[in-house]
Amino acid sequence: MGWLSRRKAPPRTSFPIGVYRPDGLLGLVEVSPSDYARLERRYEGEKNYNAPPVPFLGHSWRAMLQAAYGQICKIALYMELTGKPEAYAIATETLQFCTEQLGKPAEQKAGLVVWDTMNGNVVLQTAETEEGVSIGLFLTSRSVRSYKRV
Repeated sequence: MGWLSRRKAPPRTSFPIGVYRPDGLLGLVEVSPSDYARLERRYEGEKNYNAPPVPFLGHSWRAMLQAAYGQICKIALYMELTGKPEAYAIATETLQFCTEQLGKPAEQKAGLVVWDTMNGNVVLQTAETEEGVSIGLFLTSRSVRSYKRV
């Protein structure tokens, strides 16, 4: 094998979700004080935003955005489904899409798949709940590494 066959492929960038992408611009309404009471702030200047539902892979996902220093640093898509077959079909479709877009995951275990990208990471998480199954897709910007923690 030559040196070319041993080189790792360059990491890919994360993909946009609707009109949102890590490090994108804001135009949203900040979450309420009662929502902040439930959320843990990690960075100085951090703000969280509820976003309208986002169409992604032919499904409507609830969305929340996290920003710090005026830039989106995390996009969280999530849904909760009562039907396990439907939930696992959507989770499988999302896993397949992410793998096609981002390549082989950096980490994979039951209920959690992580891809490292040039501009951050992408995490797919599933969990069974009393009501059914929750699916979360989280895109986090690499810029958070430079943010001052609270």
